[in-house]
Amino acid sequence: MIPSFYEMVNRNAIVVKPKKPFFDWHNGIYRDSPIHQMDDHTLYLAKLDDDSYDIEQWMKKNFDRFFKNELNDWVTDPSLWPQKRTFEMFKKWFSYEYYCVLLDTERGKIGKS
Repeated sequence: MIPSFYEMVNRNAIVVKPKKPFFDWHNGIYRDSPIHQMDDHTLYLAKLDDDSYDIEQWMKKNFDRFFKNELNDWVTDPSLWPQKRTFEMFKKWFSYEYYCVLLDTERGKIGKS
């Protein structure tokens, strides 16, 4: 067995990427500073039950936490957010990618702020 050089982190990762409906919403609010794409995306750490867990079902139960955070990163006034957010709407506004293995390439503890 070949030893691992990195330690596994006991989390899963979900990357959320805005799509055109998100940009359209943002640009309707900030007409003077429109955005049409983003190169930086948010990576969320989550603890799913196990690697075989159905990510689609998990996202269906938890999508609004991600939705709210993404909206708040760009518009901090919740009255300007879409009020009837659904999982179908989330999938139209964002794509997401799931990663089940995270390896820590650094020494020392991971901090939170």
